[in-house]
Formats: sequence, structure tokens, C-alpha cells
Amino acid sequence: MVAAEGLLATNYHVIASAIDAPDKYRIELVLPNRSFLAAKIVNVDIVNDLALLQVDPALLAEPPVAPLLLAQRESVKGETVYSIGFPFDLGITVIDGTYNGFAPYSVSQRVHFSGSLNPGMSGGPAFNGEGEVIGVNVSTAGNQMSFLVPVESLARLLAAPKVDSVTEIPALLTKQLTLNTERLVGEMLAGDWTTEPLAGARALGEITPFLRCWGNSKDTRDKSDRRPFYVTRACQTDHNIYVNRNLMTGSMEQQFYWVESDDLNTIQFYEYYQRIFAAYRPGNFGTAKDLGNWDCEENFVQANNLGMERTKAIFCLRAYKKFPGLFDVLFVQGSIDRAQQGFVTHFTLAGTTREMAMAFTTRFMEADVW
Repeated sequence: MVAAEGLLATNYHVIASAIDAPDKYRIELVLPNRSFLAAKIVNVDIVNDLALLQVDPALLAEPPVAPLLLAQRESVKGETVYSIGFPFDLGITVIDGTYNGFAPYSVSQRVHFSGSLNPGMSGGPAFNGEGEVIGVNVSTAGNQMSFLVPVESLARLLAAPKVDSVTEIPALLTKQLTLNTERLVGEMLAGDWTTEPLAGARALGEITPFLRCWGNSKDTRDKSDRRPFYVTRACQTDHNIYVNRNLMTGSMEQQFYWVESDDLNTIQFYEYYQRIFAAYRPGNFGTAKDLGNWDCEENFVQANNLGMERTKAIFCLRAYKKFPGLFDVLFVQGSIDRAQQGFVTHFTLAGTTREMAMAFTTRFMEADVW
């Protein structure tokens, strides 16, 4: 509880089903005496995975439950902090851990908490030694690597106007997701688009801090690996935005793949290369309930190297049914003139606008990678 008027904080993903299907789901608090108390949603922040619930404070307890205090100071790295939750339905559990500051490359600000968050602890508070809330439990990567939504994000949500009805929330979510993609794609467009060698081509590096990259290649000493020689570079954001149990969005990724072979003839290599080209998929997932069909355009275009090489490019969009103006974007471009070499570039943008999609596609196709 974050206000004496019966206002409670939790994660968006905890109560998302009541937004996605309000005629099917309801929200209840289970009280210590095992009685139930109805709650309604009064605000959400889908990007930071937060929600505010309202209950009748007169029904909570006697004497009234005191709200938790939000921390006014930032914790110090190495400070012991405490998380409270209800893991695996085992009862209220206290987990101590270490405050490690903000995760440095996250698309949405997260506190790195060295403690064992487990399923059932989502939406619970994390405290400093003075009993003040420093964050909200949100996720774990295992091995005592967990993450909290920082208290600053909760404070901003508390200060925002409340909604009167759950029917207002889809429009609010559309606005939040739109602002988020404009921020992220805008930062990428303004980022560092220098390239680095990748075998017979080039690849973009980390154009922004939140788009982390890694590489891979075939180990030519491994004789059991019968695949042609390849070198790859892939870059991706660190997490998706939870919309509902069937839909994730907000991820952004790019990939560069060089492959060559002296062992396969031209037809054999083309068949192998075609399988690589056809294997690219969007970086998020969804179902027909939330997403429309892919609408794709495919054409042969000159690569951006003085027009010396032809490529095949495919650009696809699929619309979000409940969030007008938002789309998933899938783009793949591959060389076609090389007999026993191939180079593929790819990116996906999940939950972006048509305007941002076209601006990013133009910049990506003009990158000096060919």
C-alpha cells in the first residue's frame, strides 16, 4: 500500500489479464484471514511494468493499515536491501540482497538486485535498511540476478492522473507504447552508425548503449561441423514489454550474417543460403487475437555500394488490433549475385509506428555494410 486512501502498487503483468479481458477476470486481495477484497485498476505504466490498484480503505483492517514510505534517497551500491513477496504460494517471504545500482544497458530503467526473486514475488516491495521502498520486484535472470523497477518510476505513476474506468486503459497503453518507441527509435537514429568488418562485408556496431551486440563464427578446427563457413553479428535490446500472456512487444534487434563455401556447388549453396534467408523471424511473439496478418513487399534493389550489387529485400508490417497506429516490422535484405557467398542483413522493431519504421528502414538500407 502506497497511500492511506487504499492505493496499492503492483506490476502491470500481474493484473494484465483484467485489462485484456475485463469481462472474464477480476482482481481480488487475499487478506490474512483468507477473506477477499475487490480492487480496481486506477493507473498503469506498461513500459515500466507498474500498476496502481484502489480498494476501499475502510474494509482493509482495524486499525487501518499504514502505507509504505517511498525512499527519498538513492541507495548506495553494495548496500543491503530487502525484498518481500509470496514465492511459490509459500507465504510472505523476506529476501535480503545487495543493491548494485541501475542496470547499465537496459531499455527501461531497472535496479540490479543481487537476491533470489522467484515466481509469486512480482509486484512486491523492496526496502532499504530504514524500511523505505526503493523499488518494486519485477523479474529475475536466476543465480541471484534479479531486477526491480526503481522507486522513481513508481513516484511518477503516483503523480499521474488516474483513470476512471478500465475502458480508458487501452488508449493510455497506446500512448505509452507510442512514446516509448519514438524514444528508442529516435535514439537509434541519432546514434553511432559506424561499421566494422565482417568477413567480406561490414556490420553495424552498438549504435546505442541499449542495443547490445555479440558475434559468432564457425570454428574451422571443428571437423564435425559440416556447415559452410559463417560469421555473424547480432544486436538486441535486453527485454520485451509484457502486454498479455500471448503478446510481448518493444524488442528491437538487428543481425548481419556472412556465409561462404568452397565445397558446395552453386545450386547446393543457393539452397543452403535460401534456408538462412527464410529463417528470420520477429523478435517478439503474439497471436491472431492481438496481431493482424503480415503485409509484405519484396523487391530487387541495388545495395548501397555505388550500385554494383543487386540484393533482394523484404519489408513486412503487421498491425496491433487493440493499439491503433502500432506495428511490428520485419526487414530482411540479402545478396543474390555471389555464386558461393551470401550476406544477409535483418532487423525487427516490435510495437513501433509507421513513421518510425520508415525512417529506420531508410537509415538501415543506407548503412555502409555492403
